[in-house]
Amino acid sequence: MNRFLYAFCSLYVFAFFQAYTLSADTVTTTWSGNAETIYDTGFMHMLMKYPRGGVCLFNMELIENDAPGSGYSEKGVDSDVVWGQNYARKILNLTDPRAEKAWFVAVFEREVWFLPASEKSKKKPLTVSINGNSMQYDDWGIDKSIITYRWFEFPANWLKKGSNVIELSCPDASSPEEGWEVWLARADEFEDGGGDPTHVGETSFKSTDGGKSWKESPFGPDKNERAEYTIRLSLDRYVKTGWLESPVIDLWKGDSQDFIVPLREIQTMKLAINSDVPEETDIKYYFRKSTNPQPFSDDWEEYEFIGNGSSLDFNIGGANLNRRYVQFKAVLSTQNPLKTPVIKSARISAELFERVPLYKNIYVVEVDNPQIRYSSLGWEWEKWDRPEYKTLRERENLDEVIAESRTQFDAQVKLMDYVARRWLHSGAFPEYPLWDALSILDRIETAGAGGYCLMFNTLLCGMCQAYGWNARLTHVSFHEICEVWNDELGKWIFLDADGINNYNYDLKTAVPLNIYELHNLYLDYYFPGRTIDWMNDWIGWMDKHKDKEFPVGRGSLTHHEPGFHYSSYDYLSGFINAGFIRVVPRNNWFEKPYPKPLTHNSFTPWDGYVNWYDKQSPPQRHYSQHTDRPQDIWPDLNLVHVDAIQGFGNDRLFLRFETYTPNFGHFEINPDDTGWKQVEDRWIWLLQSGRNNLRVRAVNKLGAKGKPSVIKLNFADAPFGE
Repeated sequence: MNRFLYAFCSLYVFAFFQAYTLSADTVTTTWSGNAETIYDTGFMHMLMKYPRGGVCLFNMELIENDAPGSGYSEKGVDSDVVWGQNYARKILNLTDPRAEKAWFVAVFEREVWFLPASEKSKKKPLTVSINGNSMQYDDWGIDKSIITYRWFEFPANWLKKGSNVIELSCPDASSPEEGWEVWLARADEFEDGGGDPTHVGETSFKSTDGGKSWKESPFGPDKNERAEYTIRLSLDRYVKTGWLESPVIDLWKGDSQDFIVPLREIQTMKLAINSDVPEETDIKYYFRKSTNPQPFSDDWEEYEFIGNGSSLDFNIGGANLNRRYVQFKAVLSTQNPLKTPVIKSARISAELFERVPLYKNIYVVEVDNPQIRYSSLGWEWEKWDRPEYKTLRERENLDEVIAESRTQFDAQVKLMDYVARRWLHSGAFPEYPLWDALSILDRIETAGAGGYCLMFNTLLCGMCQAYGWNARLTHVSFHEICEVWNDELGKWIFLDADGINNYNYDLKTAVPLNIYELHNLYLDYYFPGRTIDWMNDWIGWMDKHKDKEFPVGRGSLTHHEPGFHYSSYDYLSGFINAGFIRVVPRNNWFEKPYPKPLTHNSFTPWDGYVNWYDKQSPPQRHYSQHTDRPQDIWPDLNLVHVDAIQGFGNDRLFLRFETYTPNFGHFEINPDDTGWKQVEDRWIWLLQSGRNNLRVRAVNKLGAKGKPSVIKLNFADAPFGE
């Protein structure tokens, strides 16, 4: 009897599902975009937008071997003067000398930028020889720009395969003051900067007899004093390789922006990519899939190679697909630096079974459900359980400092004000501190001063992080500031605890601004309709126009008396320093003190920064890493994207939560203002008659609560199927 019932039930279930499958509708979803859209919404490395449409390899390459150890050193000599009979030689090797344009790049020590011209020494002309071809420069506009890196163009056909010999001389200089002081990269500073000191000094030579004889390394063979001249080449040519990765693509939705999607079953998928691939170039294509929409989740399968060349038609289905979320990746490469492949567009179409149409009794009233903008840079965030956080809070009595704060922003401003009152602006030498908050406090106790802007804002960043508010240093024109993620506003904001401590806010809304927003306002105010000339334009600590008010306001808890050091700048920083922007993409200085720049200022030679560029502020030639994607430097943190699926029941939704929250702790929901409760990344929303409201937020392990996503629905009781 039991066997008969089992067989009967099995046959019934089989017949039911066969009939149901036959009645399912077949739907097609599509996702498509030109390469520029993929670049803007996905991920990339060493690419740029192609001027004639598409995405190509980045077209500027830096040739150098000094960056890890260059800068002010407390271990000994860190510069060498070219004057009279004292010449400098640098050899840089090129396996391929081809370039559209070539530029000589070097960093020179300079007198304090704010000294009047009468107090500055007059330098004699500098002669630069490249492979025996010489050019002389009498006036580089060295007093016009705040940057001591100087570059100039020379004929690219001067370059050759193999060793390229660059010589600097200033024979007319009768004293070191009339010559040119070139920075050095010491071997004993390389490891802290992330480099290998083994061969330091082998490509730099010094002559004291006008070029008749040369000795390897400017200061001889001693391993601790071996050094490289900070002399580089910048070539206008395409880098060898780079990659473009799509955003996560939801095959159930395609490019639909609908909040609710019905339960669907994927049958097949087709990926088509169009590209231009000239001879001596290539594009290789890869594909991966996952059950998780978070692109950094461990649930993703490894990328698999699926083709290469100028076009791709990739088809997959059945058990080989069977995943809702997919990504593709294109790796561009060239063997000829004068040529680049160009990705033009991509399209995905998927065939799916849809067994249940969207019910009409669920109406979406309001959705504040952000798509999370991810960075390509692989940011490293300090771990939440660092013991230094507790030490910092107790040592400085920070809980009392922010005790009366009713908002997160108010607490952050109070921390800024506290740091500004901790010591007076001072030098950071001797014993230049590490880039963590406790090192700065220790220096105050031992040296009586903490240092300059970098130290003020390092301390502020550390204090914010001690409360779970991710903060990082951002370097702007001749200044170092703090940017902290504010969960109430759901954005990065600028704070400056140094000197004229302040934040900048929008005059119309009073919303605090970040450096990206200030940079765009800066360009409109100081350089309307034109591009910055890095070699000749003054870009740091800009004065206010006589007939034009600043477009931002200054917020501060500190009143500055007239005559204060910065009074000529109308007590405002941030906006007036926003000419260029660069970051080290991490804030884990307790966990990993190195690598870091030897010292830090507007002309730091270290090459571990990622630098912002756009049409009006082009890439700077002394660095190799650049981006024009805002989310790379200002990624979205602690936000939640809610995905809603409708199944067979017309009275419920199946939700999934996606977040990028450093030190993520858990999700919390607040349905219909009944109070917050902790949930996993999936939750079933059982709808009630009438209005249904839901708020969802991410909470990190230090208890900081992200800005909630908000969903409002109307639900009407209706028979099944309506």
